[in-house]
Amino acid sequence: MAGFSLVELMISITIMVIVIAIVSTSQGAFNGAVLLRGQVYEAALQIREVQLNAVGAVRAGEELSSVHGVHFDSSPSTDNQYKVFKDTPKPGPGDNGFYDSGEEYGQQSFLDSRFEVREIRTMGSLPQEVEKLSIIFVRPNFDARFVIGPDNEAIVPRVEIDISRRGITTSGPGDVRTLEVTSTGQIAVKPIIP
Repeated sequence: MAGFSLVELMISITIMVIVIAIVSTSQGAFNGAVLLRGQVYEAALQIREVQLNAVGAVRAGEELSSVHGVHFDSSPSTDNQYKVFKDTPKPGPGDNGFYDSGEEYGQQSFLDSRFEVREIRTMGSLPQEVEKLSIIFVRPNFDARFVIGPDNEAIVPRVEIDISRRGITTSGPGDVRTLEVTSTGQIAVKPIIP
């Protein structure tokens, strides 16, 4: 008799289910890695646009604002948004190079709810983790300055911002991407090292 026996049919179905499960899991991880990469490149592009706005002397209302920045916050209470801001051009509180509420301009950017700013590091002779960071550009320079608190500039050659999948405790390749900004104004997404 030609055909499958019941045992052969069960084995064939089991093999197909296992293959489909493996393909589905791999596809989900791949899609997550692609989305994460897109989020990090979007943040890098936003920093580049702010840099160009600062150098291009974009007006803030009637007054010329020479300090533009992007603010990142890794604290759990944030709304998953990084802020694009113009530092208040008047003397006194608010003119400190650091993001203050109300200094936002333009379209604000959000990370997808599946991702978060996991860690921010200033990379000097001793790397230091910080919770908040404003990356600012002061006209007419393309150079970046890193401010970790009001009137508290970190003099370091670069900073790194890790963006990861939300809520993961251990990470593999593709779960965390690092955005690097140097004091000379270079903005890059670091490659994944397996």
